[in-house]
Amino acid sequence: MKSQNTLLSLNPNAKVFKEIGIQQPGWWTLFRKDKDLYIDIRKEDSLNVYYFGGSVAKIEYKKGFVAKTHQKYLGDNKPRGKTKKGSDKFEYEQINLSKLTKNEVEKIKENIKKEYLRRNDNERPAEKWIQGKLITESKNYIDSELQFNKDPEIGKLRIDLIELLGDELSFVELKGIFDSRLRNDKKRNRKTPEIIEQMKKYQSFINNYETDIKNYYETLIEIKQMLGLTTFSNTKLNVNTTPKLLIANTYRKKTKQREERISDIKKLLEEHSIEYRIIRM
Repeated sequence: MKSQNTLLSLNPNAKVFKEIGIQQPGWWTLFRKDKDLYIDIRKEDSLNVYYFGGSVAKIEYKKGFVAKTHQKYLGDNKPRGKTKKGSDKFEYEQINLSKLTKNEVEKIKENIKKEYLRRNDNERPAEKWIQGKLITESKNYIDSELQFNKDPEIGKLRIDLIELLGDELSFVELKGIFDSRLRNDKKRNRKTPEIIEQMKKYQSFINNYETDIKNYYETLIEIKQMLGLTTFSNTKLNVNTTPKLLIANTYRKKTKQREERISDIKKLLEEHSIEYRIIRM
């Protein structure tokens, strides 16, 4: 088992966490009381406030609280030049937290809906919408979008959900039932579906860094406790060494083709010993 402190450490005594606890600023109460929002602790001691996966604000402390969000979420759709690849360039803008109002937060949420989510009124909602719905409706998800890019043998990882049941910490990959990466397509894709390789990478990550994962999340929960962001009181964790796959079935009506698709997905996952669950949404 590797243990090289490759997960960046968290500091419960970082200024951003301590000052929120001391000052209890109005904007913090505004974010915490909004049932549509959730707040994750990030590596390098910052926080992100999310609305269905869209970042309402990334908050740091630099001689005072500093928060930024995407310019489009503030209603500014004018490109700031071009990227190296020639596409339109957009940037992050600073928010004045001290003057932030509920109405302004609602506007940011509406802009996230338009720019980031889309298609949430049909059978193929954005995966981020599914993710956000799960997080806001369950207290068992203590983190989301964990990035890990430090091991070239594993490659880049972004894990959708981190679940805590009792003292057991599990990594959860989320997919919509419509996702093409869940099965083979005999005409267009005869190779092993991407989900199988993805779950193998998660397995390698857990096997190689179980101790680091445990230490990181014990500290993260300690910080969340301090900020009133979780009701979990047990910070001594056991890491589930098997990653989970959660599939959201958003089909609104059954057809023979859809039933065959679900059957194919189940058969594939069972052949590869993937722990999975399909939920209706």
